[in-house]
Amino acid sequence: MSTLLKALPYLLSVAAALAWTALAYHLGGESRGDEVRLQWQSERAGNARAVLNALERTLDAERGLGETLAAHDARHQKELERVQSQKQLLEHQLGTGAVRVSVPARPAACRAVIASDPAPAGDPQQARAELDPAFAAALAGITSDGDSAIADLNACIDRYNAVRDAAAALSHAQAR
Repeated sequence: MSTLLKALPYLLSVAAALAWTALAYHLGGESRGDEVRLQWQSERAGNARAVLNALERTLDAERGLGETLAAHDARHQKELERVQSQKQLLEHQLGTGAVRVSVPARPAACRAVIASDPAPAGDPQQARAELDPAFAAALAGITSDGDSAIADLNACIDRYNAVRDAAAALSHAQAR
């Protein structure tokens, strides 16, 4: 037993060194885990900032696109009003006789038409037939409808181009 008593301080010092090493390893592992957790949290915070920035860019683009489309709609509405007022003015002028519409007419019995002797356009001797004011108004309505359709098509094209440009700018900004 005396050898055991003599070896006891050595055994205690080895046990204390092992306990100290185990404690240091355990605390070091926790600090490494804390470091990994902190790195992971900072990475998540960076990703969240990137998502928020992308969302802000998207909302700004949406707001800008809404304003652009509203301006296109206002221009389109003004164009339609202009076409409508021109139509009403022309119908009024046709109805009152202030404007008369005539078309070239081929005289049936007046003279024989020779292919080598065509009447020049706007020739005062050329026979003309005046249209009935109601028929002229109907023709004016058809042309007005065509003008309105062209205005609608141009507005559609403008809206499409605005949306396409905004989407391209947004995707270009997010690619950076």
